[in-house]
Amino acid sequence: MRATVFAALLGLAGALAACGPKAPEKETYAPTPLAPAGWTQVFAKPAETIDIMNRIGFRIGAYAPAEDGYRAVGIPAMLGRSDVPKPNVGNVELTGTAEKLNAVRFTLDLTDLSDDGFAKKQFVKNIEQRFVQLGVSGADKLTQNIMSERPTKGTTDGAAYALTRDLIPGGKNHRRISLTFTPAGSTPATSAPRNG
Repeated sequence: MRATVFAALLGLAGALAACGPKAPEKETYAPTPLAPAGWTQVFAKPAETIDIMNRIGFRIGAYAPAEDGYRAVGIPAMLGRSDVPKPNVGNVELTGTAEKLNAVRFTLDLTDLSDDGFAKKQFVKNIEQRFVQLGVSGADKLTQNIMSERPTKGTTDGAAYALTRDLIPGGKNHRRISLTFTPAGSTPATSAPRNG
């Protein structure tokens, strides 16, 4: 008898709990993208793109005439230990004509091999966060390839991309990971600039 009464009370308590006020749902924050038209907008307006990218933490210099058109390069950012002769650094480079960009390249130079795993994680984190702020796609497709340093090519909304890995001078197994985005329908170049 007691078991039946207990079961009935437990059922009643459950029913009453379901009728109570609902806990407020956690709101998610989605930032307003700075380039709402995505990669199409990024490639179409070099000066505006550099301004937007600098507002979200890139430190890109002036877009000026260079050997094969126009070019702007960021200030290399350390991604790891700073107490080593050659720290791991990330950078960005934009190239194109006076009117439009032909490529946006993100690079990671791995020269402190004792800390290269951390540097790759920081590089991925920076790309993911800044792509959301910028309003462009592609970062989610490349995380595993960046971490494993596995070259790949593909497309995303409004852009083609190529991820490459090249040895660089300065030490055994020093290497550069380059992630290049170009306008949709184009083929990203696989060569990459020096970081600094």
